[in-house]
Amino acid sequence: MKERKEIIKEKCIFVEANKRYSWCSCGLSNKEPLCDGSHKETAGSLPIRMWFHKDQKIFISRENGKLQLRIEEKE
Repeated sequence: MKERKEIIKEKCIFVEANKRYSWCSCGLSNKEPLCDGSHKETAGSLPIRMWFHKDQKIFISRENGKLQLRIEEKE
């Protein structure tokens, strides 16, 4: 069984408009912060799915199991 990652340092990801993103909420993904389906090993965990209206930078981190997003407008 994989070990849950409680803390990930802030990562910057560029997201594209009208594209779906699935963020890991279980802490087990090898592609963190993106989901790789590892939540299937846990009960009650599902990815957080989001679409964005425009191209932009997303800063994502996890602390104490809580996913945190910060959005920055594309320059």
